[in-house]
Amino acid sequence: MQHQEENPFTNAQVANEWISSVENEKGRTRDREVYPYLKIWASSLQVSNTVVEIGAGQGICAEKLESNAKYIGIEPSQILVERAKEKYSAPNRLFIVGDAYDVPLDDESAEAVFSINVLFHLENLKRSSEEMSRILKPQGKFLIVSANPSAYETWESFYENPQKEGKKLVGKVNIPVNSLSKNIMYQHSLEEIRSALQDAGLHVSLIKYMGAKLEELRDPIFIVIGGTKI
Repeated sequence: MQHQEENPFTNAQVANEWISSVENEKGRTRDREVYPYLKIWASSLQVSNTVVEIGAGQGICAEKLESNAKYIGIEPSQILVERAKEKYSAPNRLFIVGDAYDVPLDDESAEAVFSINVLFHLENLKRSSEEMSRILKPQGKFLIVSANPSAYETWESFYENPQKEGKKLVGKVNIPVNSLSKNIMYQHSLEEIRSALQDAGLHVSLIKYMGAKLEELRDPIFIVIGGTKI
């Protein structure tokens, strides 16, 4: 079943802007907090395990896992998938075109699933949570890093004259290194996120926060949500 929700990263200009940003960003939250935590989270994976990343972008997390487990990166942008294959190919890594609403993998085929800064791009939390649950084996682990709902005001400040309709925010956004000419954000509440995961059989056992704790920021900008499939 194909979902028609717009994804700016399938646009060549936005995809290449993202590649430039990720590959040239140094010493910020991703390096200081997200990647080290991802490595810790993956440390229990065995070589025989399969770990799936939903929304793999240009593939950098495949390397940051520092794991010999089988890695499968799912990404809707063909341009980003090709960049991932170019930079991060390895015998235990596979990059596939697909999206969070229609993951091209079998039921219960993964011991672990994660996504980094993908959830807030998705309108349908129910569908994405169900797909994550579907591909996870019972007692499989999941990890999500996304925008902290308590810091949405800060996130909005990154946009230049955005259009806002309900929970949806659309516009040019300033991110480290360079801007993205178009980005889409859905401002889901923490309760909506938790409920969607739990309704899909995903038990939330971890909630923590990351992001530069600058004096002018009231709240860290990222939230980390983890747990297991019941």
